[in-house]
Amino acid sequence: MTVTTYNTSIPVAQRYEQARVQVSLVWNSRDERSKNSEKLSLLQEFLWTNGGPRSNLHVIHSIWANFQTSTSNIIFGHKWRHIGGEADLWERFGGVDICLDPYSFGQANTLSFNSLLHKLIKYVPRGSTVVDLYSGAGVIGLAIAASRKCRSVRCVEINKMSKLSFEKSASRLPPNLGCTITWHNTDASAEPIHWLEGSSVAIVDPPRKGLHPSVINALQRVALSERKAFKAKSSLTKVKDEKRPWILRAREPAVHVDSTIMEESSGIWPETLIYISCGWDSFKKDCKSLISNEAWHLENAHAFNFFPGTDSIEVLAIFRRDSGIAQKKTKTKTKTKAKAKAKTKAKKKKAKPSKV
Repeated sequence: MTVTTYNTSIPVAQRYEQARVQVSLVWNSRDERSKNSEKLSLLQEFLWTNGGPRSNLHVIHSIWANFQTSTSNIIFGHKWRHIGGEADLWERFGGVDICLDPYSFGQANTLSFNSLLHKLIKYVPRGSTVVDLYSGAGVIGLAIAASRKCRSVRCVEINKMSKLSFEKSASRLPPNLGCTITWHNTDASAEPIHWLEGSSVAIVDPPRKGLHPSVINALQRVALSERKAFKAKSSLTKVKDEKRPWILRAREPAVHVDSTIMEESSGIWPETLIYISCGWDSFKKDCKSLISNEAWHLENAHAFNFFPGTDSIEVLAIFRRDSGIAQKKTKTKTKTKAKAKAKTKAKKKKAKPSKV
């Protein structure tokens, strides 16, 4: 069930009381033509009669059916059917109208998520080039594009079904943003260096298990290695391109919102990393990896209680990259060694007996 408080016809203070619920029925069948489809129709009619617009208490926004025959712990199958109510569920996040279909990820606690989003936006410098990994339907990326006058925002998401929600949400953005916004359907962990290049700000919102090792490795390389190292394609990348040509296709924007021509951005790498975590243990592990080489620094962190009554918290962490720290560290070590050698020579000279 997904709750929406979006209702522009009434004052904001009253919208929560007038909220509606989008219901998704996960059905153990291949499709709506299966043997037990009659039971699905009866359940849909019962819900709509008792919670629809003609009932005494109108609480249901829409009803969807998801067909899932897998015996794994994956909740949703790949087949969806809209069987009642409004087709689109809208919510307001970060000052932007967002369409969330049931097959696109959305935070359960919309009030806390809005608080997190408003805090996050302040850490994105105006005029940035942004990449949003694990972007879902692009909620964070679209909110940033609308409020920070970014030059470009790229959203990267593995769930291809989120594309439709992104398109609907992007259609409501002001036409004069002056920002190139693109949505790409691919696995961010497959070639993370490609997505990091050209961005001054990187945003990651990984699943509960945390960042993929390849993403951690790419962020560490960006922070410490010479920029020239990224310009040449590695043999590993070439193999991936040959074996998985869909990665190449994903490099072309699946959705291109603005016609603004992007400036050449090669040689630009993230100076700011914004990490949204829903798993405390995985965040501690990833944080330790990111700051271990002293190139990424944890500048600030904020905790949000998305699930009151539990010990589960969301962490918004801000990391900054000091591009000159490696050189500074090397220079400091060199100076220290030089001073130590000079002192040793002075001591030896002083201790040596003079000839008569």
